[in-house]
Amino acid sequence: MGEHNLTKWNIKLDFPLNWNLKLAFSVLPERPTPCLIRDGKWLRALRLNDRLIPIKVEIKNGLEKPILTITSTEISMDEKKEIEKFVINFHGLGDVKEFYKFMDNDVVLRRIKRNLYGFGRAGLMSATVYEGIIKAIIQQQISLRVAEMMTAKLVEDCGSRIWFDDCYVYDFPDAETIAGLDEKKLRSFGLSSRKASYVKEFSLEVTRDFDPEGLRGRDYEEIIEILTSFRGIGKWSAELVMVASMGLNVIPAGDLGVRKAISHFYFDDRLQSPEVIRDFCTNKFNGFLRDCLVYLLMAYRMHL
Repeated sequence: MGEHNLTKWNIKLDFPLNWNLKLAFSVLPERPTPCLIRDGKWLRALRLNDRLIPIKVEIKNGLEKPILTITSTEISMDEKKEIEKFVINFHGLGDVKEFYKFMDNDVVLRRIKRNLYGFGRAGLMSATVYEGIIKAIIQQQISLRVAEMMTAKLVEDCGSRIWFDDCYVYDFPDAETIAGLDEKKLRSFGLSSRKASYVKEFSLEVTRDFDPEGLRGRDYEEIIEILTSFRGIGKWSAELVMVASMGLNVIPAGDLGVRKAISHFYFDDRLQSPEVIRDFCTNKFNGFLRDCLVYLLMAYRMHL
């Protein structure tokens, strides 16, 4: 497969980080979605400057004084900075001091913080807005694990890949690749006929004149209006893209998993309507809405 000249660098983090908890948030760690987890290391490929660049991330030196180690192939200084920024944003490797103070003021969050200490801030689930939109369409009305299995099949079959660290690491297929697939091929990954149609149609729009990255910096109502103008993308999908792929403080209140988690911790397991969930979270969690949501979902999944 050939050897690469490696670039490896360390970043000292000045806040507690439990890397194993971060990795545990992955639903399908053993398959490329395109993120892949092997032996405590997180891997994926990223396309920068028309080059496919592999990335490996690991944490050393314990909980309280963690050292982030990033390994890649030979890259330029600008590419190194871009990869570092991506890794920090994707994994939510920001200072948790103010957030933890906020959690201490709520009895539920304080208990969850004790159990998930070191999980850090909320990260992202996609490297690009396009990737996030396709994943959101796939995730509609099915379990996240099933959706991730479909995504893994799509990535393994159609994603760009490069040999690195004794395995293939992948990037998510671009719009041109997915637009070029027939719907029968998309259905072979497990997508329904309707979802296959939505994914192909949206990808075709991206190859023509729609740039999903142009959604960044727009306000909530604009993003909702633009995304829901595409067939197969409703408010739930648009909100999921905003919170999971754009890092916005938005609550996808129509998501059943979100409703169950919030209802479990704050409404004695009485399932609340999306409207109640939206109002409650917006008022209670304020500027830490996305972070609180991730902690509550993680705690609910782990039966804490």
